[in-house]
This record gives sequence, C-alpha cells and structure tokens, in this order.
Amino acid sequence: MKKFTLSLFTFLLISSSVLLSQRRGDISYATLANRASTPNFFIDAIVIPTENTEQAKLIFIFKMENSFLPFKKLSVDDEIDAPETAEFYSMARLNTEIFKGKASKKELKNIAPVSRDLWQDTLFANNYEDTKSKMKYASGRLVTELDPGMYNYVLQLSLMDETDDRNSQRRSISIKNFATKNKGEIYLIKSSGTPSDMELINMGNNVIYGEDYKALIRIPDYSPSENYKLVISKSRIEKNDTTNVSTLKSIPISADRIFTNSTLSLLDKKETALSLDQNNGSFSYALVDVPNSEFENALYSLELKSSTNENVQATKVVRSYWPDIPPSLLNLDIALDMMKYIVSEEQLKNLKSGNSVQKEENFRSFWSERDPTPETEFNELMTEYYRRVHYAFVEYRSPETPNGQDTDRGEVYIKYGPPNSRNRAFPKKGKVIETWTYNNRTFVFEKGSGFSEFMLVGK
Repeated sequence: MKKFTLSLFTFLLISSSVLLSQRRGDISYATLANRASTPNFFIDAIVIPTENTEQAKLIFIFKMENSFLPFKKLSVDDEIDAPETAEFYSMARLNTEIFKGKASKKELKNIAPVSRDLWQDTLFANNYEDTKSKMKYASGRLVTELDPGMYNYVLQLSLMDETDDRNSQRRSISIKNFATKNKGEIYLIKSSGTPSDMELINMGNNVIYGEDYKALIRIPDYSPSENYKLVISKSRIEKNDTTNVSTLKSIPISADRIFTNSTLSLLDKKETALSLDQNNGSFSYALVDVPNSEFENALYSLELKSSTNENVQATKVVRSYWPDIPPSLLNLDIALDMMKYIVSEEQLKNLKSGNSVQKEENFRSFWSERDPTPETEFNELMTEYYRRVHYAFVEYRSPETPNGQDTDRGEVYIKYGPPNSRNRAFPKKGKVIETWTYNNRTFVFEKGSGFSEFMLVGK
C-alpha cells in the first residue's frame, strides 16, 4: 500500500506549499524532499444553480494521481477486462453521504442521510513508471441536488481490496438560495475552455504554476449599464484569514465575455466539465482569461467588482501549484542554505540578513538578476540549480553522508551539471576511481572501502 496524503482521510484540499512560504524551524532537506514527493488526492466541493433556481447541485470533483493509488501487477488469474497494453491495475471507490443540519462534535450515527452518491472504477497502467506518475490520474464527480439549507457530509474512500472505508471528518456546508444570493461564485476553468465545454481545473483551489486559465464568474444582479472587472491581488494568510498584500492586475470584462440569461450545467461526456446554455436561464456569467503565467508561485485572491460599486461581488482564493517543484523552494531558509555552493560565505551572510520579508527580497533579487528570460515570470536558471541540488541529494547520499549534495560528487554536479561522460575503473590493487569529463575540465573521484563515499582527488 502506498503512502497516503490523508490523515484520517481529511482531504478537502491537499496542495503543494506556496513557494518559500514556510519558515525553517526544525525542517530538514530530507523532510522537504519527502513532502515534495508525497502523492496527491485533490477534491473540491462546488455548488451550481439548477434550472429550479431555488435549488442547487452540490458537486464533489476529485483527482487521484497514479502515485496515490496502490497498483497490482496483472496476472493470468485476474478476471479483469484489461487493455492489451496494461501491465498493472488498481481499483478505487469514493462515495458521499449527506445529512441535514450542521456538523457537530457529537457523532450523528443514527441519522439517515438525505442523499448518497457513488463513484468507482478500475484503473490501468502500462508500466511501472506510470504507476508512480503524478501526471497520470483518475478523476470523477459525485453529484447531489439539494434545497437551500445547512448540511453536513462524510466522504468515504476504498482502494483495492480494502474492506473498511477510510472516512473523512464530518464537514458542514451551507447551500444558498441562488434566486436571492447576492454573492457570486468563481469556478476555475482550463485555458482551452469554451462556453459549451468548460473543463474544471479539478485541483481544489489550486492552479498550475506558470499556466494560464479562465475564471467563470456568476455575476449577481447583473446590470448591462455597469462595467465589470476582475481584480487579482497577491495575498497571504494571517491567523487563518486571507489578507490582500498588493493588487497585481485589474482585467476589464468586455461585453462579449458576459453571457446573460444563462443556465449552467454538467457535461455528460466529461465528468469534470461545465456548459453554459445562453438565453435559456436566469443567471449571468463572465468567462475571463487569467494570465497566470505572469504571476509568481504564490497565493492570490480573485475579486469581481463593478465600476460604480467597489464592493466585492464574487471572490475566490487561489494557490499556485508546482507539481515538480524542487524541494528547496518549499522553504526560504533551506533555499538560501543551498546557495552555499555558488556564493561566498560573505555573500550568503548578506543574503540571509534581515527578517523573513527582507530575506525573500534578497533571494528573489539574486535570482532575478540572473534570469535568462526576464520577460517571463519563470526563472529557468534558478529552477535548474535547485533541481541539481535535489538530484545530488538523491543520487550521491550514503550512510556516511545522508545529504548527497554535501558530498564531493554532489557539489561538482550542482556547480557544473551532468558530465559529458562518466568512467569508472576498478584496479586490481587500489581504490575505485570515477572520472567525470566536461568540455573544458575533468574531475577524478576515489572511493574508500566499505560504504565510504567518493572523494575528489584530482581536477
């Protein structure tokens, strides 16, 4: 059974940490590496109006990465109708039970649910690498139609041959009357979405770092005489509240991006997609392009405002998610520490001076000055550097030196990257010799006896 990201199956939102957001404390590089490699299960609860405007559909959309699922190798004895190319399979079941009323600390064991829904599937992988993939996944939805009111729900997950379901915590959710609701909703849509086929990003409140997307916004009390805009602000969380730090962009919403008298529905052909049927409903929606590729990996708030009313008419907090983020970038102090291979002790001391805000400014300034593509937000050089750090950590660690980046081979790899060639010699008498050759330099490493590591002996 693979390691789960769940703790007692409390998984309403599982996401990668925001870049440099955590303080070091007792965090080690190994801790960050484990965190970065943890399989993800994303699940989100969204609510859309029905044709009967007083009711709503509560929809749980979810995505299980292959690395989250336990796979088993197919055998001739398995009575499973598998594709010819499949070598591994996994089975998963997710169901929900919804109860009337607010969740309380007291277990509501004897109260019958007002609704149930079930999703289950058999999933296949063509090779072992696919079973470990974070880019391949299973996804689906659970749907319930509800009257306005307060409800609570439990989600239950079963994988492979488990006989006992893994239960989430009981959580409350309020279903509003859309006919009178004065705050709109914002749904996150893939950039390829069109009004008739809008595939939800399906990663909780996360969006892929560096990738543009669309925001589908229900405009409450829409007025054609108003001018609307989507305001994007960088945010931070303080004492469990989200605070806007600075406004990054204000996007005017043109009339051709607003769809009036519309109905929002689920697509049957795609489990996690929505469709807008214009001139066949009573709501107004805007579909806005969000240039997320311009923004750093951080936390943001999206707010709908009008020209005559600065009150927020719809809002959503969004996190960037970097699927293959180098682990160092999950912690500012660790990221600074790992710069010791390319800066002097004095430079590193200056970079680490000041409070956390000043240190982050120092860090970002250092790498922005060396960004090979300053016209884009993504810094290829910084990313490559920290990917080398992680490669060295994994490949060159030993019982003697658990942090592979602190070995001689690790430091050379970090500074110069992969060599053009590696050659290893095994003299009958003497120690094992490993030679790394680059275009304009050569490094020679010698291995001691037993579990000792390779030491740099010539260059």
